Amino acid sequence: MRSLEAIRKHKIIAVIRAENPEAALDFAEGCIKGGLRLIEITFSFPGAEEAISALSGRLGVLVGAGTVLDMDMASRARRAGAAFLVSPHTDKELIGFARDNGMTSIQGAFTSSEIVNAWKMGVDMVKIFPVSAVGGPSYVRAIKEALPFVDIMTTGGVNIDNFADFMKAGASAVGVSSALLGKSGRIDTDAIAENAARLADIFSEIDKG
Repeated sequence: MRSLEAIRKHKIIAVIRAENPEAALDFAEGCIKGGLRLIEITFSFPGAEEAISALSGRLGVLVGAGTVLDMDMASRARRAGAAFLVSPHTDKELIGFARDNGMTSIQGAFTSSEIVNAWKMGVDMVKIFPVSAVGGPSYVRAIKEALPFVDIMTTGGVNIDNFADFMKAGASAVGVSSALLGKSGRIDTDAIAENAARLADIFSEIDKG
């Protein structure tokens, strides 16, 4: 299954920020234990590509790189085995790199003009971040009504309580991070697994129709 198809199918991307590769892998383990299959390791800590590499051969798991700001990061992510690249901005060079290497590109845009421009550049999916700052699901719904052909990923404000609302609004995928950690904000594999399982159960009910 191509990475874009897998993202559209499984929808929930666990966005992992940690202090080091070991902590990132503990975070990822909780997500996988809870039933999530899409993992984004952000380039926000030294050695992020080590965590990507460790997960890239995991059966049934699709791993990508997040906070990809430039071609150096993109190249490191590709060598580590990332299947998709996520950026907070829109960059035509990164889109071309992803396309040339068989990777899915997910890039940040906010306004309708920015979203259309990203789509014209060939991005696979547009990331709206922080979605909570612009009305959450209602903003996604308005964008999808005007631009139904654009795949939207939402991050920054998606949690267990509103996840279903984003799905119903038309989001093709959501990125979840702090909601997986829970109130403690700590990387506790069992707690993460529990929260991941709750999200997976909600998605399963939605998917059944």
